[in-house]
Amino acid sequence: MSIAQFLNTTRIKTKIDALIDNTSAFLIDPNKEARLKLEGKQPDSKLLDQYIIPDEYAPMEMTDDFRVLEYMIERNMAIASIIATGQEIPQTRAGRLTKLEGSSFGKIAISYIYNEEDQIRMMELMQMQSMPRYFVDLLIGTVDSLQPRVVKTANVLTWQVWTTGLCDFTDPRSGARFRLQYNTEPTLFPAPLTGNAIGTAVWTDYTNANGIDNMQSHARAFYDINGYYPDETVMSQDLLDNLLRQQSTRNYALGLGIINNIPGAVQAMISQTIVDKITSELKIPKIRVSDAQYEIEIAPGQNIRGRYFPNDTYTFLTKGMSKRLFGPTLEAKGKPGIFVKTEEVLKSSPPEERSYAVGRMIPWVAQPKLLAARKVK
Repeated sequence: MSIAQFLNTTRIKTKIDALIDNTSAFLIDPNKEARLKLEGKQPDSKLLDQYIIPDEYAPMEMTDDFRVLEYMIERNMAIASIIATGQEIPQTRAGRLTKLEGSSFGKIAISYIYNEEDQIRMMELMQMQSMPRYFVDLLIGTVDSLQPRVVKTANVLTWQVWTTGLCDFTDPRSGARFRLQYNTEPTLFPAPLTGNAIGTAVWTDYTNANGIDNMQSHARAFYDINGYYPDETVMSQDLLDNLLRQQSTRNYALGLGIINNIPGAVQAMISQTIVDKITSELKIPKIRVSDAQYEIEIAPGQNIRGRYFPNDTYTFLTKGMSKRLFGPTLEAKGKPGIFVKTEEVLKSSPPEERSYAVGRMIPWVAQPKLLAARKVK
């Protein structure tokens, strides 16, 4: 019996199909921690960290329309008019269609190959009185891991859009490029900080940098365009540490009466609790730290770690700003979502079989004026 035949046996296929359905429901669920607890499992914060923020600000949605993304609607939210009795009602438009550059779905796929060596091992194990549990679990776990890999790639693309206003990703395995450009507001993507003078100092220049002022003016620019402030500011722990060490941050805390100046005391970095009070006073979206990472294969068997968003950039996030939109696939006969093929025979000699998952996805932002970020070191 080959691996493909084994995976297609009634007992194993039933188990795998149930796992695939459960994993799909888990990946779509915006409250994964509560779901795991309900199932009697202990949530792993390190595992969930890479899902939590995308789940909150870009929930996974499905569409069965291949062409839904060719145009986006720029909504007209202007208020109504006051008119005199008997006067004609003024006319306006609900919005306008804006063509997107590079608006087709990105096709995300991954497969696991069972080669001749794997098939030989399978034959050896089949001759045993009972198939070792570890090998069965390995095969089932391999198939079940395919969907999360697709979603993690979708998360990488989404973070790119949030932090740059565009997605420009070239896959190291396939060489394929996915590009999507949103028409963002230039004032919400200020020029990177590159200098050491006051006003342009990078955040690692603790004497001259003014991270609080950078974020306050940025948040105000967002308000001027949208009429409200973003919900959160997301940055790395490293970037937050830079902010905590800046003399200007301490000066804000002193000026607002949050801390007292003790003559002769050692000027240590202040705490995030103090910064939270500063940001609350100055209408800066509350800071949230995320250091989620993923692994990317740059060559066969050679993996490196990557960050979902850059260590040198902060970004503003707003509820309802985007979606991780999954479209239909031909592999699933036009159904949307992530399609998983448990087993497929590629060739008979040398024997090669595979399991794979494929999805078509785009990091969808209906209102690009909600995108805002800045590189600060």
